[in-house]
Amino acid sequence: MFSNKFPIFLLVILLVFTACDPLKKVQPSGNNSQNQSGELDEIKGKRVYNPDTGEYEVVTDVTGDLEEVEWTDGSATDTPPIGSEATDKIGFPAPGDPINTNPNTGEDPFDTDFERNELPSYNMVLALPFLANQSSTFDAEVNPKSIPALNFYEGAKMAFEVLANENVNLDVNVLDTRASENDTRGLTYNAAVQGAHVVIGTFRNSTAKIMAEYALNNKKPFVSPYYPHNALVENNPYFIQLNPSIFTHCNALIRFLKRKYTDDQIVLIGRETRRDRGIINLYQKAHYTYAGSTSVAPLKEVIITDNNSTLENTDLKEHFIKGRPTVFVIASSQESFVYAILRKIDIEKKNFDEEDKDIILESDELVVFGQPRWKDFTKISYDYYEKLNLHITSDSHIDPNSEIIRAFKQNFFGKYGSIPTEEAYKGFDTVLYFGRMLHQYGTEFLSIIDQVPHEGLQSNFNINRAITKTRPLNDSNLNSFDQMENTHVHILSFKDYQFVIAQ
Repeated sequence: MFSNKFPIFLLVILLVFTACDPLKKVQPSGNNSQNQSGELDEIKGKRVYNPDTGEYEVVTDVTGDLEEVEWTDGSATDTPPIGSEATDKIGFPAPGDPINTNPNTGEDPFDTDFERNELPSYNMVLALPFLANQSSTFDAEVNPKSIPALNFYEGAKMAFEVLANENVNLDVNVLDTRASENDTRGLTYNAAVQGAHVVIGTFRNSTAKIMAEYALNNKKPFVSPYYPHNALVENNPYFIQLNPSIFTHCNALIRFLKRKYTDDQIVLIGRETRRDRGIINLYQKAHYTYAGSTSVAPLKEVIITDNNSTLENTDLKEHFIKGRPTVFVIASSQESFVYAILRKIDIEKKNFDEEDKDIILESDELVVFGQPRWKDFTKISYDYYEKLNLHITSDSHIDPNSEIIRAFKQNFFGKYGSIPTEEAYKGFDTVLYFGRMLHQYGTEFLSIIDQVPHEGLQSNFNINRAITKTRPLNDSNLNSFDQMENTHVHILSFKDYQFVIAQ
């Protein structure tokens, strides 16, 4: 399935071994076409590159600080190829549209008087782990470890075509970080990086930190499109994190619940583990924030110590509410535990209905909220998701019924002979947004980025200043912040055996 990507891979190899001269200059163009022993299984999560083994591996647990927690098809129809007119529907303000006034006062890292500082063309760098040093041009197939970066790049190339049609002039350089700290640090001496107006990429925290430090020291915007880095930087207004942090996910979920339910309807559930306890604490913190006081009663908690698949010592039935919806918020991302708790909820709901014939919990009176990784689970029957009204938070969502999505899939398949992956959508959305930001607001776009939201194919961007480090409040740091972060989080509900935007 990757044979069509091979020519692109060769191109990248050639580029990285020639000191990365400009890849292409984008110019206006009219031609663009889930054990039998009862013990719980280990957690399974997303693939992460392990530089020690040289492989992309499935994350098996989260044992580090909370700051390190990783979050992590419709058929084609006769739709027009995606282009400038189609992407206009994504909702990006055009030059000259009114922009909200920034209310910040006092000393600011950026000039409050916005200046576009327009240039005839802008320099963009994509720094991705192609791992060209681990492959040969004589290999018959693409190195599997290179595929995520290649997919991101393929999506980016689709965005370059759209930008060209919009008369956006970009000088683009594609560099290989080789998933290595040393190689990434070496790239900071590369003329392309030193001359860049924006740098996008790296897939690892360690390499992202190196590039973020360079961005701060040289006042260059650095965009990290993947894993959240809640404690990676400090006082770095040039670091842009596109993947919302765990704190942002928890805040978004509690905000959604507060709009639909009362506090007595909400029950937080987790295992007696550091990670689950930590996430529950974040939910409680968000609860106090939206209540406007820490003196209010905390949300109800159920901490589960059972370590077998039946959870026989756990009683959830006592938390069911008669006549009103009961909301269970589950903090775990361990697939075997999630299966056990969903089965437990389903069984106790049935027992509750049988014991009280007068009041039966209808299907819409029991709601379960889970974690982003749940949509990647493979061992849990979707029947549980459907009948327990599952909701999750997610940094991305693709609507298979969208005309724009269908057009993108068709155009992508026509170019690469495969359907776009999550990385491809991410590459497209990221490059399109920042290419337009440069074109419309010039090299000082960072000073206005929090006022320019963007609705992409897979990800929406609502980038705001984020404080991740505790600091005393005084006049000297009134406007201090640690990074820019995308705070848009989707709330998805499982309806008709697919995830859709929750209403």
